[in-house]
Amino acid sequence: MQRIVIEDRVTSWKVSCFAADRGLVFYDKVPESDANPEEVIWISRDGATRLHRLDDRFAGVAYLVVDGADEASLAADAIDELDGLSLATLLAALAVDADAARSFPVIASLGVLAPPSFDPRVFDHFSRLLADEDPALRSKALTAAAYPTWPEFLPLLEAMASEDPDPEVRERSAVALAAFRRHLAAAAT
Repeated sequence: MQRIVIEDRVTSWKVSCFAADRGLVFYDKVPESDANPEEVIWISRDGATRLHRLDDRFAGVAYLVVDGADEASLAADAIDELDGLSLATLLAALAVDADAARSFPVIASLGVLAPPSFDPRVFDHFSRLLADEDPALRSKALTAAAYPTWPEFLPLLEAMASEDPDPEVRERSAVALAAFRRHLAAAAT
């Protein structure tokens, strides 16, 4: 499975045309709810490849999820033709300019693009963001860290929940910490 962040201007219609050009057909549209973003899904006729477009208001970004048999080529085409942003490209850009991670869209993209399994490169960026002097950036990083939900975040969240200098960030950290623990406990069963 690969995630690719896209700009808001890349509408569902544009993704639909992209999908149709590759032989994918409309499969389903899941409306936005309190728990989930709006999601439009296209699938190959044999069911082996899927393309999802999510408009995630929680993260503040739109992104694609590509999975299945033709995942690699479909993801490469989406990055090229829809001006998508991959994790590799984001990390390469941050290696050149680490301060770029201090913008809200980049923080959101870092969270959405983070792989399900622990990635020390992504974690290092989050560690710096969660310790940033700006409480708004720390707060945004808390939100974005909810996407990978790695157990390695627990010590950082515990420290923030008890020691962050900003009372609002402390409170948000405590809420995030409880959510992380619930998620990790559920994943372990």
